[in-house]
Amino acid sequence: MVTESNGIRQHSARCGVGSWLGGGAATLRRVTSGLPVDDWHDDLDDLSLAIELADVAAAITMSAFGGRQQVTLKADETPVTEVDAAAERAMRALLAERRPHDGVRGEEGGATAGTSGRVWVIDPVDGTRMFAEGVPLWTTLIGLRVGDVGAPVVVGVADAPALGERYHAVKGQGAYRNGARIQVSTVDALTESFVLHAPLEEFGGAKGTGVDALHRVVDAARVTRGIGDAWAHLLVARGSAEALVEQGPCYEWDWAATSIIVTESGGTLTQLDGTPPEDGCHLLVSNGRVERQIRSAIDTGADVGADVGADVAAGGR
Repeated sequence: MVTESNGIRQHSARCGVGSWLGGGAATLRRVTSGLPVDDWHDDLDDLSLAIELADVAAAITMSAFGGRQQVTLKADETPVTEVDAAAERAMRALLAERRPHDGVRGEEGGATAGTSGRVWVIDPVDGTRMFAEGVPLWTTLIGLRVGDVGAPVVVGVADAPALGERYHAVKGQGAYRNGARIQVSTVDALTESFVLHAPLEEFGGAKGTGVDALHRVVDAARVTRGIGDAWAHLLVARGSAEALVEQGPCYEWDWAATSIIVTESGGTLTQLDGTPPEDGCHLLVSNGRVERQIRSAIDTGADVGADVGADVAAGGR
């Protein structure tokens, strides 16, 4: 159920959640094993809570969004506003009430250990620079991981409240945008691809891949745009773009929620070399059909056409 309150879109976490699963609500799995019965929760229950967390965050972020915000730099030189911190505190409070045995890992508050083996990975405002400038291309990210860092994410919600869009995925049940199923594109040639990329200054920075590498991708692609952060992940997941070349350092809270949305829509989310993401890395998000061509362009500038067949054979969908 969707309601409006003070201009903020609210999605009921207790009513109508099955519609968000796109008909998959009848197929539920225990996402925790080896725990007492009162410590496990099914996918629908966890998705319901993730939606509540998004609503709690939106009530805070949307009340402040619109004008330019004061930004401070953290120790890692990434930006933060008072709104980021307040929204994460509210999300953590809800998790402490509803899932006292689960762990939490957030961008602003760090890691809180749990005893269930389940960890909620949250980012109240992904795209803080956009948020602080009054640009609506920012998201709230909620992912549920079962196991240690690197273990699969089983539920993901990415909310873009300023745009009225919410994405979710449950492992094995597909990915959805505002309740409608989404899929990555079927384009299999980089020369026909719309490729997104991080800002130019990030490629040229001390930890960047290099401006020359970006130029090689730009030269090989049909068209490119400088759009990054989780919003760009979602554009790939829904088939609006074929790939994103993201510059780090990226951390688990940057990709936990979107990783399951991208993979459940048929795409891939990896480091630039194709290995699973890890803290501090750069990211390559793709439709699963052009990733090898992009890696070739980044690494060598070779003729990307030679990798078209390899991309499709390796898992193009």
